[in-house]
Amino acid sequence: MKLTNLDIKLIKKLKNKKYRRSEGLFLVEGSKLCEEALNSSYTIKYTLTSNEFKYNDFPNVCIVDGKILESISTVETAQDIICVCEIPTNTNSFPLGNSLILDGLQDPGNVGTLIRSAIAFNFEDIYFIDCPDIYSEKIVRASMGAIFKIKPHIISRDELIANKKNICDILLSAILNGKDLSEIHLISKRIGVIIGNEGNGVSKQLIDACDKTITLPMSGKIESLNASIAGSIIMFEIFKGEK
Repeated sequence: MKLTNLDIKLIKKLKNKKYRRSEGLFLVEGSKLCEEALNSSYTIKYTLTSNEFKYNDFPNVCIVDGKILESISTVETAQDIICVCEIPTNTNSFPLGNSLILDGLQDPGNVGTLIRSAIAFNFEDIYFIDCPDIYSEKIVRASMGAIFKIKPHIISRDELIANKKNICDILLSAILNGKDLSEIHLISKRIGVIIGNEGNGVSKQLIDACDKTITLPMSGKIESLNASIAGSIIMFEIFKGEK
């Protein structure tokens, strides 16, 4: 399969959120992440590689010069494979199990880490409110491929509140002065966990909509945990309690 100069120009533009959304495509770099994409339900529109024989099992292979890969790459050391994947449309289905709600998180590393933890602890449905583009190269990399295993929902706070009963049976919000998580019995419920913005926490609008507010018990030597660490621990505790 051959790419035209126009195709390559468009692919380069996918480093910009505006074009990812308008074209419905995003970039995946490196053999590990591309393998994750290949083994998922995502559609690979193009497989760009400078290695003619290594990636024969990928669809729509385009052999390109290494310099072209470098010009498209978003990392310091360009990989020998880049996949162009289609962005799935928002699912209208509601969760059958637990879900994670990210309320205004801005750090791609935190978002990617929470996506990975969510898959580890069976929180497959993730709701993103005012977060960075989840198909940016930073979040795709930070998730270590877990992005291909989640059910993503891009949603507003008003939409989340309006659909609360469809999304979960119990909506929890992680805040600094909530109830100790260990004191709450959550067995056999669809649980929604809200993790808030790194600096401002969960918005008041969502706190008011919650059934319970929770916090993690700590030694008192520090005031709070990083958003991704706190969220991961909370999901683990709920996962552990359900086993």
